[in-house]
Amino acid sequence: MAGCLAIGQRVPRWREVSRLLLEVNKETHVQASQQAAWALLRDVPRLGGCIPKVTDLATVEADRRYTAVVADKLGPFGLSVPVQIDIESIEAPRRILAHLSGNDSKGAARVRGTLEAIAESTAGGDTATTLQFTMKLEVLGRLAALGAAPMRRRADDIFSEFVKRVRTELEPQPSAGARA
Repeated sequence: MAGCLAIGQRVPRWREVSRLLLEVNKETHVQASQQAAWALLRDVPRLGGCIPKVTDLATVEADRRYTAVVADKLGPFGLSVPVQIDIESIEAPRRILAHLSGNDSKGAARVRGTLEAIAESTAGGDTATTLQFTMKLEVLGRLAALGAAPMRRRADDIFSEFVKRVRTELEPQPSAGARA
């Protein structure tokens, strides 16, 4: 009988349904006003351009629902996960909370969780803002079987690149003539 296990035979590890909870927090200080930071957080296409490994970002319902595809390779898995992002709450001009969920077509991963972004003016007043980004995900399926350490490392790398791109987007860059 193909696909059946004999009594006492163990299910191969890759066939077990695995679950992994993943939380990544990043904080950065930018030389930009809270209003400028908030404008970036609310400009979904512009913000989406800062997120590594995300493509096909689309608005389903403005200020409520978006879709995107997250594609990456982790260990032996090449993934392309269509995700839906639902905005749960907006506290202008400070905080956005969204719910994320998605499944890849090959059954290697299902994800669901929350994304939160907070923009707080700092002691610099109108010219400095602290941005806090938090992602809490539950990863199910074969991808979770890779274990917490490689998943956390990869998520941390991607989130670090995202924060770097946000800083670049918000902070004025020196012009070529200013460097001379």
